[in-house]
Amino acid sequence: MKTEYLLFIILGIFFNTYMRAQPTITSADMITGTFQFTAFTFNQGVHTPGNAGANITWDFTNISGTNEIYRMFYGTCPAIPECSSFPTANQYVAVLDNAGNQSADKNLLKLSSAQLEHLGARNNTTNFTLTYTDIPIELKFPMTYLNSFTDTSSSTVNGVTTSTNDIITADGYGTIKTPVGTYSNVLRVKKESTITIITSGVPTSTTKITTYSWYKNSREVIGVFSMGNLLSPIVQPLPSRFQYTNNNVVLGVGEVEDMKSLVVYPNPSSDFITIKNEKIIDKIELSDAEGRKISEYKETSTIDISKLLRGVYYLKIDLKNEKTQIKKIIKK
Repeated sequence: MKTEYLLFIILGIFFNTYMRAQPTITSADMITGTFQFTAFTFNQGVHTPGNAGANITWDFTNISGTNEIYRMFYGTCPAIPECSSFPTANQYVAVLDNAGNQSADKNLLKLSSAQLEHLGARNNTTNFTLTYTDIPIELKFPMTYLNSFTDTSSSTVNGVTTSTNDIITADGYGTIKTPVGTYSNVLRVKKESTITIITSGVPTSTTKITTYSWYKNSREVIGVFSMGNLLSPIVQPLPSRFQYTNNNVVLGVGEVEDMKSLVVYPNPSSDFITIKNEKIIDKIELSDAEGRKISEYKETSTIDISKLLRGVYYLKIDLKNEKTQIKKIIKK
């Protein structure tokens, strides 16, 4: 009996240690500051997000594809005028340019001890506001292994409604390896999104996007792997993407070379797409969802897509003396 009792104690200690090893993400882990991201875009299947489960090691040290580098600033409201468009917002996110200036596009969020909500977006330059009739929930706290919830969201812009159904699950924890470092005790959150675009009451396209995000305590997200498929009006795979942060949590303004933020509007569109940017546009390549080049444009900021079939396309935009940017557009 004593031997059995001792074994029970040992197993109990092991079980408690095992349970404590599982990371838990709370609202306190959603920190603010400047973060550098390196992103790779590649054909679906070239790289995979790895397995779900306990004590998993995800290795992305040999990631490859079309490369881009950018920085994001995570700030607090009411530090900027755009916060007034969303009175309940207490955080915002914006892209930074080379000089550390924030882009005109601001995403506004509400962070509480219970959850993180994306309230919408505001661009004071173009006087554009994106609001949700059904606000999306990004995370619920505390989030730990095997926690799961569902969510819906919707927004309408220029008569086009985008409705999203999400299934969000913490499907794994362990160690993630990126080209700049190894991070242990991370939690992976899987988000399965079904996105339907409705024009004049009629569904015009449906897309399934699955995103895997790796979170670590007292850090912003370490890595994000996204993959998707266009389900209608035709079935076709979309390019996949993996992005990761630098080892440093907060970076100085001059530490990295970044891209200018572009404003692409209207998007979705049925006829013309306009690209607004402070820099001179050198060249634009239009490709389909599988990466096949359709056409090329020189020194223009307006693209005619009226003759394209409905669906998802990509603009590869080369700016003079700047890094290339890739933007997804939707032909409705």
